[in-house]
Amino acid sequence: MKNPFMVKSKYHPDLTGLHRCCSLNYTMLLKLVPQLTVNSFFFYHLDSACFQLEVIEETRYTCVVSIETIASNIDIDESATQLTPQIKVRLYHDAEMAEVLASRQIRFFKSSYDYPNRLMQQPDEKHQINKYLSQWLKHCCVDGRVLPYSQGIL
Repeated sequence: MKNPFMVKSKYHPDLTGLHRCCSLNYTMLLKLVPQLTVNSFFFYHLDSACFQLEVIEETRYTCVVSIETIASNIDIDESATQLTPQIKVRLYHDAEMAEVLASRQIRFFKSSYDYPNRLMQQPDEKHQINKYLSQWLKHCCVDGRVLPYSQGIL
C-alpha cells in the first residue's frame, strides 16, 4: 500500500526524448521550408486552414521560423483559435535540431517547471510543445500542400 504522505520525487527532463523530437522537427521543417533565407515565405493549405511559415531571423548556425495560421475556412469561436499554431522555432544547423522558442502567450520555455505553478504549466511543458510541433509538422508533410505565393492568400 502506498503511503499518501510520501513526497513526490523531483521531475527530471527526458533529454534523450527531447533531442530525438527536436531532430525530427529539424528534418521535417527542412522538407517544408527548403529555402532558409530571411523573409522567405511558404504557405501550406492543410485541412480547412492556410498556414504561413516565414524565416524571420538567420545567422550562420541558426535561423528562426515563425508558423502562423493566416486564413481559415472554418467558423471557429475565439477559444478555438488558441488551438491553432502560432509558434516560433529555432533551427540549429550544426546540431540538426529545431526547438520551439515561443508559442502564443508563452515567450520562452524553461527546461522544467515546478508543479503546481501560477500558470499551471506541466513539468515537461517544453517537451510537450516540441512533441506537438512534431505531430503538426508530420501532418503537414503527409496531408498539406504548398500554395504558390502568386495565388494571393489574404
